[in-house]
Amino acid sequence: QRLRALFQYKPQNIDELMINAGDLIYVDPRQQSEAGEGWVIGTSQRTGCRGFLPENYTERAHESDTWVKHREYVFDTASRSFTKTEKEPNAKPNGEAHNLSMSRSVTNVVSLQNAALRRGVLVMSHGERVDQVFGKSWLQQCLTADGKYYRADLNFPSSLPRQKDSMKQFECDPPLSCCGIFQSRLIGEALLEQEVTVSYVYSSPALRCVQTAQHVLQGLKLNQKVRIRVEPGLFEWTKWEASRAIPKFMTVAELVEASYDIDTSYRSAKMNSPKATSSPSADGECGSAAAPLPWFFAFPAVPGVILIVGHGSSLAPLTRALTGLPSRDSRDFAQMVQKIPALGMCFCEEQKEENKWQMVNPPVKTLTHGANAAFNWRNTIMED
Repeated sequence: QRLRALFQYKPQNIDELMINAGDLIYVDPRQQSEAGEGWVIGTSQRTGCRGFLPENYTERAHESDTWVKHREYVFDTASRSFTKTEKEPNAKPNGEAHNLSMSRSVTNVVSLQNAALRRGVLVMSHGERVDQVFGKSWLQQCLTADGKYYRADLNFPSSLPRQKDSMKQFECDPPLSCCGIFQSRLIGEALLEQEVTVSYVYSSPALRCVQTAQHVLQGLKLNQKVRIRVEPGLFEWTKWEASRAIPKFMTVAELVEASYDIDTSYRSAKMNSPKATSSPSADGECGSAAAPLPWFFAFPAVPGVILIVGHGSSLAPLTRALTGLPSRDSRDFAQMVQKIPALGMCFCEEQKEENKWQMVNPPVKTLTHGANAAFNWRNTIMED
């Protein structure tokens, strides 16, 4: 039997099972003689642990809720050599009717291959940035008296890229934290595990987005094959930067010098550097992320996934417009953006047969982690 947990239950004894609301639990009716009244023995699908749990904390679940997709296979017919008789279904070798089972199997393989050629668009917000952890004054914590950068906490990057202008430019264009770097690489490794093929990568010019794209590609082991195309139109709504100067982003030359894998031949289509705007865009959605849509629809029909690394404000405009959904008004849009975490993702898949795009589950799971506060052993261990 399959049960679904309605509430969280924290074990009171060592033989009890920890469950969270929504967990699925397998229960074998033949083993319930060992349980007392009101209790069942179950195995958590999420953790694999087994133990006693209160029956009134659960409800029956459908069997299909626990079905698991383990793997899918894509067959490539490119290496198959066809004989003349296989190419001509009406041919009759040796004077006998041609065996149509071969034609059917080839047709099935080709249809599977066509599915593999389907394009996808993965829109992703950047990883954890240093000012989210250490506040807007993060850079002041890391500068010596003579203005040199040093690492004041292990979650600060070990160094900052060199740029022509003052280091204070990073106050408006903060980098990823070390946790943000780890998150980004983990997402790349998960995409590699799912055999996701990334054909193009587009990034906002913000340093945190370029770094996210770089580390995702490293996790995918594609950083030597796929270059990052820096697209200014993907920067977020500039009114949100009104309290500070509009960021002066690192140039493509500076990014290349800092060892980022940038496509230096890429030229933005009708896009200039972001400019401050005090109101939402004309179509009702905030953010210049809505602006590149004509460019966005003009991708060549190449198989694989187009990865776009932007901001929380990038997810809705690009995916909703691509799937034909209407824009949100500015108030709903701002509230929605606040709920998007670091490396939040949306995925659209092309439905070639129906000539449209559809929003589907991203190829990898979401990434959740808890806060880790600063720890000073003197204040904690040595205090009286």
